[in-house]
Amino acid sequence: MPDKYTLYVQAVKRRSPSAGGRNAPGEAGGDARREIRMSFEKRLERKLGRYAVPNLMRYICAIYALGFLIQLFNPDLYFQYLDLNPKAIVHGQLWRLITFLFYYPSRSPIWALIGIFVYYSLGQTLEQVWGTFRYNLFFWTGALLLLIAALLCYFISGISLRLYPAFMGFSIFLAYALSFPDSVFLLYFIIPVKAKYMALIELVLYLYFLVSSRYFGEKVEIVLSILNVLLFYLMINERGRKGGSGRKIIDLRDFR
Repeated sequence: MPDKYTLYVQAVKRRSPSAGGRNAPGEAGGDARREIRMSFEKRLERKLGRYAVPNLMRYICAIYALGFLIQLFNPDLYFQYLDLNPKAIVHGQLWRLITFLFYYPSRSPIWALIGIFVYYSLGQTLEQVWGTFRYNLFFWTGALLLLIAALLCYFISGISLRLYPAFMGFSIFLAYALSFPDSVFLLYFIIPVKAKYMALIELVLYLYFLVSSRYFGEKVEIVLSILNVLLFYLMINERGRKGGSGRKIIDLRDFR
């Protein structure tokens, strides 16, 4: 009977392309695509990593809180001077590139407090799991998609389409549910519901809004929020790098 070393060498030879073996169908192409995506992310991190903001959600939630106060006491201030108005941006009001984030969709103090706390908790958890740079990239990509869509619409059609970050919170929650599908939320502080089921319900609800909404801007906001999550699903749903554990951060099989 061959010893363990002999069996190991034989197994390595069978897997080695130089020994005449071949990769499983699609394996070589899949490895190449993963290397391209990983190298792209690594290049971004090398160039932009120093700009990543640790504990990003602390600052974003402060922005949400300030935005809520503006909506509560003087909503015209936001819509006249702070929102994402492509025409105003092109004519020099560049602060709108950032201040459009000062928007919170609720005017109820209780629900605003709960919502901001939930967003903070979800965002902090994702940053701990993904890493500071990757979470920053996820959040700012969502904002950048809104900016690009609004500016493209203006330059192509001349229409100043005003988009709002109302659905960016949905992106954060959906990303969390994909990462931790079996975590439990207390709906109305009473009913325990797993994150994956809440995400599916919300997804169906927003798809209904997408179909039924009469406002083109709202349709664009919903599509971009889902697109942002899909982009990051493709980016981080990779097996471990060489020397890694091979575990997927997000695995749709967890939704079964």
